[in-house]
Amino acid sequence: MKNRVLMLFVFFLLLLYPLRQTVWADAEVKGNTDNNSNIVLSFYVSPEGNDSDPGTKEKPFKTIAKAQEALRNTKTEKEGDKEVHLLSGTYLLTEPLRFTPEDGGTIDKAYRQVFYEGHNAVISGGKRISGFVPAGEGCVVTDLPEVKAGNWFFRDLYVNDVRAVRARFPNTDFLRVDKTGEDHRTHFFFQPEKLKPVADLDQVELVFLHDWSITRTPVLSIDTATNKLTVPLQIGGDLAFWNIDGFEPHARYFLENSKAYLDVPGEWFLDTKEGKLYYKLKEGETADNIKVIAPVVSQLIIAEGTETKPVTNLHFCNLGFEHTAFNEKSEKTYWGRQAGTFCEPVMRNTPNDKGKMFDYHFVNAAPAAIQWDFVSNCTMDECTFRHFGENGLWLGKSCCANLILKCSFEDIGANAVMIGTHNENHTAKCNVISFSKVTKPAQTLYGAVGIWIGLTENSTVDRCEVYDTPYTGVSLGWSWNDTPTTAKENMVLGCHLHHCMLLLSDGGAIYTLGRQPGSRLGFNNIHDIPRNIGRAESNGMFLDEGTTEFTIDYNLIIDTFQPPLRFHRAGKNLAENNFFSRNEEKPALVTYNNTPEENITLKQNETGTKEKIIDLFRNTVKNKIFDYRTR
Repeated sequence: MKNRVLMLFVFFLLLLYPLRQTVWADAEVKGNTDNNSNIVLSFYVSPEGNDSDPGTKEKPFKTIAKAQEALRNTKTEKEGDKEVHLLSGTYLLTEPLRFTPEDGGTIDKAYRQVFYEGHNAVISGGKRISGFVPAGEGCVVTDLPEVKAGNWFFRDLYVNDVRAVRARFPNTDFLRVDKTGEDHRTHFFFQPEKLKPVADLDQVELVFLHDWSITRTPVLSIDTATNKLTVPLQIGGDLAFWNIDGFEPHARYFLENSKAYLDVPGEWFLDTKEGKLYYKLKEGETADNIKVIAPVVSQLIIAEGTETKPVTNLHFCNLGFEHTAFNEKSEKTYWGRQAGTFCEPVMRNTPNDKGKMFDYHFVNAAPAAIQWDFVSNCTMDECTFRHFGENGLWLGKSCCANLILKCSFEDIGANAVMIGTHNENHTAKCNVISFSKVTKPAQTLYGAVGIWIGLTENSTVDRCEVYDTPYTGVSLGWSWNDTPTTAKENMVLGCHLHHCMLLLSDGGAIYTLGRQPGSRLGFNNIHDIPRNIGRAESNGMFLDEGTTEFTIDYNLIIDTFQPPLRFHRAGKNLAENNFFSRNEEKPALVTYNNTPEENITLKQNETGTKEKIIDLFRNTVKNKIFDYRTR
């Protein structure tokens, strides 16, 4: 017998979830089951198995898709729960697994559930690369015919389970624009002798940092006679503040993906013309002992129902998800907007009314590695999500009453977790992420966030830890004014949010937008928010445009260079019983940007030195009930 979480939701009492007992039994229809078990059908899968076998523990299937098919097609003598056990090993996918309503359970009187449970199992969208030989100067190289033929391209590489660095210049830190070009868009001037010509310029990418987002674009030319860098289309998207000097006159940038930049151990370069992958070995590494993986698919799991028939009671337990590809953008140009949203060019045959040979295509966000739409009462329980090219897990359209419990997200290219949508259609409701960890999101698209909550109702981030983020830790809302929307009663409670805003500006450990009645930011421990490198402040909490009807209480905010709270064009909000440490260089506790001070009610907030305020916070909250204000 073994314990397993019963995926019944008792919201906001998550520590009290019940347990169910299951039996490791053969993959066969069960008539009479143990009194403590409601399992009527079990299958087993192993990377060493065979899809021609019956799917028992002794003779497991080889693929998850085969077990999924068997669950659909096997009739049982009575109704009950069904399960698939993924035995130890790595399951390589060449296309995503798709789950529809027939793959889940039910929420009728019978309340049937379907479980996919891992036993040291990893579902991967990657491909092992081998055949490396010495290439001189501490580098190794291997041939990739698929790359040369144009059938495979990747911008992420993992060596011995670590994201390797795409060869870049400079190796650390950034260069600064010396002077902006006349049109503020297509070119800028660099400091003399900072950049040198490279033979493979057509493969080089410029990474340009705006205040809270980035541009990624090819490079057209580097002219060392005039110290001028030009891009094929432009830097920045549709609005004027995306100009090269829109935020600051000497913005940061770097270049990546040239063989000439391959000069530090741990870097790599993909020569798409010759179909060769180069890697510079670290100390102790050899061509024979490196395990190199590159992604081949951008999505691992797609679960999608309909508005009237959602996927229900489908549960993933103790599984690892790894290695997904970046969704390549049109013209290899990414103009970031905010939190992983972007626009990309659509080329034209004739100029538009602004004289440009392209139009803007606006994208709310790329599909996630694990994408759920019209999904209800489903869970991710004790799963790990690592080494993703873009967005991680997205509970999107009309997702309702789903739970992400005790999961870990690490090394994600864009947003690690997303809940909700970017408009008021198909509002997600009553979803929870609890006791989970998010670290190192936004590793490719630096303006993405750890956890993104869009226009949702009753979304809760509960006792999670989010840290090491280039931009914001947790973002709530998607409306830039106080007009009522479907967003309401969203919560960030009891979280540990630290070392956020490490690269960009104009955000915080928590960032909010729009009117969200009944929403609460409470009992959070926020610290180590550094001085902003860009123009705008970085704060413990940044309550941005339209933020209205929030309660901000019992938060500890320390070690922030800028004021702990900042309000910008915000409506009426309450901040009470919070604990702030003062920065002697920036002693203000609140910044009001275009916000009438009378809009913000401040009550019984404590300030002092860090040591004093930590003790006061602990003594104040230690005997308090963790109040979720049941709704």
